[in-house]
Amino acid sequence: KAVVSTQSTGAEWTNKQEDINGYWCYLSDRFGFLSVKLLLLSFLPMASYLAIFKSYSVFKDIFDLPTKPHTILPVVEYKLFHCLPHQILSRRWNTGFDMMAALPYLLHFILPLLFLVYNITFRRRKSVPLIYQYLWCCGWTNIVAVCIQFLFPTAPPWFNDSAVFDEWTEELISAAPNEAAFQRIDALLGVPWFKNLYGKSPLKFGSFPSLHVAWPTVLLVHQPWINTKVGLLHVLWITWAALYSSHHYLVDAMGGICIVIAVKLGMLHIWEPFSSYVESPSKTERHFTRLLSCSKAV
Repeated sequence: KAVVSTQSTGAEWTNKQEDINGYWCYLSDRFGFLSVKLLLLSFLPMASYLAIFKSYSVFKDIFDLPTKPHTILPVVEYKLFHCLPHQILSRRWNTGFDMMAALPYLLHFILPLLFLVYNITFRRRKSVPLIYQYLWCCGWTNIVAVCIQFLFPTAPPWFNDSAVFDEWTEELISAAPNEAAFQRIDALLGVPWFKNLYGKSPLKFGSFPSLHVAWPTVLLVHQPWINTKVGLLHVLWITWAALYSSHHYLVDAMGGICIVIAVKLGMLHIWEPFSSYVESPSKTERHFTRLLSCSKAV
């Protein structure tokens, strides 16, 4: 009986080893074209951003960062456009528009992961340099944006439009909730998704620049899914959602786009560690090169 039991255990262990080897071969075949070293390197700026963002309270105490928000954005926007676009878009609301605006906001938090899965699944080996450059650009865009938000905190539309201050002490008496127009989604579903989402953010006043618009723009300059038209539609969609929900001004969206362009131009013409893995520049990169050449000529 002992011999039979030993043989049975040995056979089971052999089967498990074969299963593990099979899974490993599958993973190697599926993802073997990715370099773990380069993947970690490309993710380093994003990891740094997450650490900086989560440590806002620490940096605030150490460097005495300003906490009172600037309310200059509506003044700037009115001088530029002679109106406040977010008020025009949010004036006529309905449940359908609320759902359309909520969807890109919910996708925002998993957008980098979705883009990576898309490239690994459908583009495979030819997307390798793209994946590294995308993560690098996205991370540095976030670092630049969060530094601006730390040093120059700005109030979003929902705060400026609803805040009531004491006439004598100038202390805040009341203001709309952080989730702004998405409180209607929470009420409709009976689940405080957006309330919990925005309530946990350590940085309350970070309207400018808009990272909600910046992230899809990073996709747009790195061969977006399907084609450039779909990528541009994604940027326009999230811009409309940001204004409709009163989370951002139009100048916030423009600021996010400008930061992405600046970071990408820096990668193209100054330095980024993955240039040697790029066989030929993409159409987007060629457009950026022409844009920079034109600006120098001017």
